[in-house]
Amino acid sequence: MGMILCREVRMNRVFALVNPIVVALAQSFLHGLISHQIVVLEFKGRRSGRGYALPVSFVRNDGEVFCMTDRKGIWWRNLQGAVPVQLTLAGRTVQATACVEVDDEQQIGAALRLFCLRSRISAFFAGVSIEKDGEPNSADLARSARQQILIKLSEDV
Repeated sequence: MGMILCREVRMNRVFALVNPIVVALAQSFLHGLISHQIVVLEFKGRRSGRGYALPVSFVRNDGEVFCMTDRKGIWWRNLQGAVPVQLTLAGRTVQATACVEVDDEQQIGAALRLFCLRSRISAFFAGVSIEKDGEPNSADLARSARQQILIKLSEDV
């Protein structure tokens, strides 16, 4: 248990250093280097009112943008309840509404499958192995879906 906690602390430190660089890159003329896989979510803290800008992986699905994160994280709680957010997506800034799915493991699993099919790196970080036919392992998907939350982003029209 202590080793896992130590790993999480190290990863949080790495993200604290890397995230501002990725945000700046996503908002620059060089966004094409990462904009196929990274969107920047900007939102305000529910209680603090503090502004946050976080780069997250995404996939598109039926007009929505899906992002996922580990359930243990706390930042996503600021997005519960159809919260307005700003996205930097493919070099442009758009207004959107974020909806968080915490309970529907089938919906989370289906979105996680899309992530895993698109990126082996996403599968690796989610702990999902890929079968020889290219499909994510269903037992791994089910287990990981219980550890993830889904953030659905719909562009405001």
